[in-house]
Amino acid sequence: MRFAWALAVAELDGYKPDMRRPMRLGLAILAALLVIAGAYSAYWFIVAGRIKEGVAAWAQSARAEKIDVSWRQIRVKGYPADLRVELEAAALRDDGLIPAPELRAPFLAGTARPWDLADWQLTAPEGFSGELVGLSGHKPLEMSADNADGVVAIEPDGGWKLWLRSQNAKIQAGEGAQIGSADTWVIVPQKPSSGPTEPPMALAVNAHQVRLSTRIEPLGDTIDDLDFGFTVNGVIPRGKLAQAMAAWRDAGGMIELDNLHLRWGGLGATATGTIALDQKLQPIGGFSGAIQGYDQILTALVQSGRLRATDAGLARIALTMLAKAGPDGRPEIRTAFTIQNGEMFLGPAKLGKTPHINWD
Repeated sequence: MRFAWALAVAELDGYKPDMRRPMRLGLAILAALLVIAGAYSAYWFIVAGRIKEGVAAWAQSARAEKIDVSWRQIRVKGYPADLRVELEAAALRDDGLIPAPELRAPFLAGTARPWDLADWQLTAPEGFSGELVGLSGHKPLEMSADNADGVVAIEPDGGWKLWLRSQNAKIQAGEGAQIGSADTWVIVPQKPSSGPTEPPMALAVNAHQVRLSTRIEPLGDTIDDLDFGFTVNGVIPRGKLAQAMAAWRDAGGMIELDNLHLRWGGLGATATGTIALDQKLQPIGGFSGAIQGYDQILTALVQSGRLRATDAGLARIALTMLAKAGPDGRPEIRTAFTIQNGEMFLGPAKLGKTPHINWD
């Protein structure tokens, strides 16, 4: 027994474990990680360089369509987790339309994951400003926002979708309006729609607290909610605005109002319909919808002295006979609004002449 114990102790005293195997394994793992990190770094910088070159190439090719895209400086940052493209003093001007609309941003950034270049998060912390096409004798529609954030998704076929949230926006064209916040959605197909079988361009806006420069009684000066969405069918060609709109009309172009929701003081309204241009390039169209809150408006008109109580009573009786319960249980009047031959009609009642549009 003593001999066996001594032999075991002797064997243990002489045992020397081989430390080279775990060290080799650790070195192999470290080398693999270095190779992966190096390959990813090379991929990131190659993609960053191609993005920078691609933006410049896109701006150059856009000039063939008379679209001028410019910036003072471009940077690609965000290594290692992001690809962030930053533009200073960015501007876009479409000289294909006369007069030309323009959009400017002091700073614009787009961020994407290196492995997903189809979805980009946009930010314009210093906001944006711009002018849309102005009609003859009128100033261009000016717009601006203190800041904006959004997402743009690039489709595999080349189309794209944009969501943009703007804060403290302003719209100015003569009388202006200030908007607390607004969400905008834009869907642009690869090719402009040239027929009913092709996807049209779509635009939707959800605006809150739209403050008007003039108070309109009895509704007030602030529209609580204004939501609308429409699609544009047909290709609007480039060139002078009057000629472009005439060509669009002749090709069957029209705008479909998919939805409209308005909440302004005691007034609520919804509508859908279509609008086009007649041979004189004036709007024609028809809309169907519902109006809520007529009773509160009549009461406010009486209280403000704008309507006699007897007239309001007769109008209330007539409107009540036409009203039906809406989806929320409130009484509403379903009616039609049409524009034809330069006149506006609410049901059978003539509201007056349509404002004339001078496209030249």
